[in-house]
Amino acid sequence: MVLFLLLGYLALAVFDQGQDILKTLSFNTESKLVWQTWFVYIAVSWWAWQSFRASRVILHFTYFNFWTYKPSYALRAQVFIPRLLATIPYFILAYAIYRSTGTLDAFVLLLISSGIWLFVFLHFRKSIIVRIRSWKSFMPALIPDYIPIKNGTYPARFIWSKQRRWFLFRIAMVIGLFTSIYLFPVRLPQYLGSSTIVLLGFGSWLILATVVSFIEKYLRFPVSFSILILVILFSFFNNNHAIRRIPETSVNRPNINEHFTAWALDRGADKDSTDFYLIMAEGGGLRSAYWTTSILAEFQAFDQNFADNIYAFSSVSGGSLGTVMFQSTEDHEELNHGNESADYLNSDLLAPITSALIFTDLTQKFVPFPVKQLDRARVLEKSFERTLPDKTQWQSGFLKEYGSVKSPVLMLNTTHVESGKRTVISNVDLNPLREQQVIDFFRVVQDDVPISTAIGASSRFPFITPPALVKHEDGSSWGNLVDGGYYENLGMQTMLDLYQELTSIAKQKHYKVRFKFIAIRNTKASRSERPMRGMVESLAPPITFSNIWSNNSNEVLQNGRKLIESNGDQLYLFSLQREDNENIPLGWYLSESARQKIDNQLDAMSDDVFIDILEK
Repeated sequence: MVLFLLLGYLALAVFDQGQDILKTLSFNTESKLVWQTWFVYIAVSWWAWQSFRASRVILHFTYFNFWTYKPSYALRAQVFIPRLLATIPYFILAYAIYRSTGTLDAFVLLLISSGIWLFVFLHFRKSIIVRIRSWKSFMPALIPDYIPIKNGTYPARFIWSKQRRWFLFRIAMVIGLFTSIYLFPVRLPQYLGSSTIVLLGFGSWLILATVVSFIEKYLRFPVSFSILILVILFSFFNNNHAIRRIPETSVNRPNINEHFTAWALDRGADKDSTDFYLIMAEGGGLRSAYWTTSILAEFQAFDQNFADNIYAFSSVSGGSLGTVMFQSTEDHEELNHGNESADYLNSDLLAPITSALIFTDLTQKFVPFPVKQLDRARVLEKSFERTLPDKTQWQSGFLKEYGSVKSPVLMLNTTHVESGKRTVISNVDLNPLREQQVIDFFRVVQDDVPISTAIGASSRFPFITPPALVKHEDGSSWGNLVDGGYYENLGMQTMLDLYQELTSIAKQKHYKVRFKFIAIRNTKASRSERPMRGMVESLAPPITFSNIWSNNSNEVLQNGRKLIESNGDQLYLFSLQREDNENIPLGWYLSESARQKIDNQLDAMSDDVFIDILEK
């Protein structure tokens, strides 16, 4: 229970993503957010009540005595501790909302008062239960009997005889919640909201932990330890994170020489000087996707031929979502309304994958065989598909949609876990790049994959999404893929490798081509380099990993600039600048205020910045 309280504090009050979500909650806003505010209140009440019930059950089975010479103190402590644990969730959420908004609004005051009144209710709970049970003859069947705390343990059979209906009701609630999320993995979580999902998850797993504790005492067998051992054993053969494939599809793709030649001749590069744009989009969840599509749409607004002259994209994680979204809106006229492709990225993509992480996919750990329907990565891919009016559009094959020489080169970067090498999902054959330690995804997977799966494979961010299991045609495991940002978060190195091939071809065939690199970044550079002081051995690995992740593109970017400019080409950088107090979080959700901050920065850019790049 203390662990869940700590996790709740971190998720709600510390992480930027949690604060960005909570700041949208209010009773004085649009109807959907009002409903989500009430859902959060119900969910935190659910968590608070389950904290009380779980602690009571544990104490019933425990001989809990601080000092044997003063049993009255131990008894008071056992009465006080469950009440305290029940009220803390209210105060955690109240503090988190206050920290995100900076104001003591009505919701914060409601939470604080609810925590106080719950403590008062629990103080008089015995009298209330006795009064209600004696009110009508049918009330004892509805209200469980009161079991007082004592300095000693109760037999499990006695607890079952007194509160059997209460146990069954709680289990039924959990089963109903798990089933609902399984049947409606995207719509239901988006309707409830991410905060509600997290709070419901804490309460639900507390119930399951209580049931396990009860069974353990009832059978007098180490059930919890046995479950832990089984989870470890099952992990060797219940991996349900295999990527979706489209069987019996062609993976024939043009090679780089064929694609570039056809592209250059179609645009008259053999006769006149031609500008080709090479786009790199940094990873960063929905923040990156929204910023990427906004920048590209702005270019398109100034020059309707801009998209036609983009030769290649190299992207990571949210950048892959952004680039594919932009390309989809350009390829399908019915989606292109004023070049506002970023408008399609207004969905809550966090709630579905959070619900799958907490509920369905966590259940998979206790099942000895893989159940692909429980895979949370598939839920994220379904969320991607639903961002478009026609959800079947991104269910189509990646190569089927972009396998023609008329499409620009798409390179979605991932990282091979077992070797640490870049693995690139591309619509052109990247075999010439194998000397640069690049693995061509479709040379391993001899089937097409849905567009949403290709985006999802590039977005396997640590812990939130699982590694993607890739198998050979015969069903044997090839390895696992994670986010391309593990290797390099901008996709710059992959683009430079392609660039060297393109410049060689252009030189051989005397094409008059000038390359313009556009790097779209959204990660704020870390300014704090203060030495660590406490818990160095524990904190050094995660802090180092985090800083390397955010800064691993800087060196590639600087070295790449030297190469590009030495060839007479240009590199342009677009960074999402943010003050330290600006909360534009990393994740799969952006509040309206976070979007507004991105839009404001885009609006503040001079038109000359875009015009100069297009005309220079």
